Amino acid sequence: MGIQSFKFLADDLPGFKVHGSQIKIIQEPKQFYMELLDRSLASKNRIVMSALYLGTEEKEKMLVEAVGESLERNNNLRVKILLDWCRGTREVEGESSASILAQLKSKACDRCRISLYHTPYLRGFWKKCLPSKWNETVGLQHCKVYVFDDSLIISGANLSRDYFSARQDRYVVIEDCPGLADYYEGLVDTISTFSLGLDREEGFGIEQQFGSHPYQGQLSEFVEESSGLVRTFLEDQKLKNKVDLEDFDTVVFPTVQMGQLNITQDSEITSKILTSGEPGGMFHFATGYFNLTDQYMEDMITKSQSEFSLLMAHPQANGFLGARGLAGGVPHAYTLIAQTFWNLVLSNNQQQRIKMFEYQREGWTFHAKGLWYSSSPSMSLSSLPCLTMVGSPNYGYRSVYKDLETQVTILTTNCGLQEQLREEQNLLYKQGKEVNSITYQQEERRVPLWVKMVVGLTRKFF
Repeated sequence: MGIQSFKFLADDLPGFKVHGSQIKIIQEPKQFYMELLDRSLASKNRIVMSALYLGTEEKEKMLVEAVGESLERNNNLRVKILLDWCRGTREVEGESSASILAQLKSKACDRCRISLYHTPYLRGFWKKCLPSKWNETVGLQHCKVYVFDDSLIISGANLSRDYFSARQDRYVVIEDCPGLADYYEGLVDTISTFSLGLDREEGFGIEQQFGSHPYQGQLSEFVEESSGLVRTFLEDQKLKNKVDLEDFDTVVFPTVQMGQLNITQDSEITSKILTSGEPGGMFHFATGYFNLTDQYMEDMITKSQSEFSLLMAHPQANGFLGARGLAGGVPHAYTLIAQTFWNLVLSNNQQQRIKMFEYQREGWTFHAKGLWYSSSPSMSLSSLPCLTMVGSPNYGYRSVYKDLETQVTILTTNCGLQEQLREEQNLLYKQGKEVNSITYQQEERRVPLWVKMVVGLTRKFF
């Protein structure tokens, strides 16, 4: 069994065969930053970056400078950067992602494309009235992938100082896979077609070949035209990159989710994976923001026959800890949501099959997301992970219904890669403490009444 349980991936998705030795798992944020910096300086043909935003501090500026140096040095190099418009134009001490990236346009305007996706649902009254930060609740470009020539890094990490220092995420390097690099350049090109393009004067304009506008004109026209482009891209990739699983070492299957554009590929595949493990199999499942959709909860609690070990952020490791205003209540909100899920596990008498752990590491926040699946030892020669999902989705309502997301599912028989996956999993869970009957009874875990009221009204908004 094991691998056989997931053969549907080859039927439903484009696949890219590699050898396990081509995949390297990075453990630390500092190493992630050095990979970005070194590869930006070394790239000869293409640099393609997709993230929520770029920070405005020294490390981020050094990364932009490295990309700029390569642009000036290599006349064949093309650079494409995709960010979110709301987050990418938010100013911090007079600077924003857009203002920092505009300098790249002046170095090689014809070989540098910078695009900022603007959700079509932020328009009219809400666009005028929602202030910065709050406008980001409507919908975001959340894909995190970094392509350098024919290699890439798939991650959940953004391009800012926290993610380069003490915010734990996941980072998987896939070397020398031109087909997958082409896939992600194509995805970024497709999204950029219906995004706002940045010019060297920090102005924005819509692509000439695209007929609709993200916040002007009819919403239905924009959704129809943009979703049509994405569907065509996904269908073409599936036809072009069909694989079989008769004889393979490792296969990478990319998925995309754009709920506001009616693209649900990733959530459908995730649900299939969660319910395809065999009895005795184990899913280790991590998310920095634990707010599972009703579908994913049903998959885990009532549909799956496998065991689950869920890893989430302790309030002290939540990225919103110490935030001002209403955002300061976010760690309490996720405590309430986790407690509600735990009570659901207990009421269904599934506490022996489904365990919960909270990540806590002094001075660190937790942003890792994804899953690892291991077969039952009785079903295979090894209980090492044979499958992992890694990328940008947090498996919550935002990921499924609001934001643009992508991740890859890696299916492997390679022992070396499986050992890497187990090591990555173990290092994350080493910082986890198991949830038990008294976890949510502690005084410091008491959720303020106002947070309970807000979560009751808005849980499906985040």
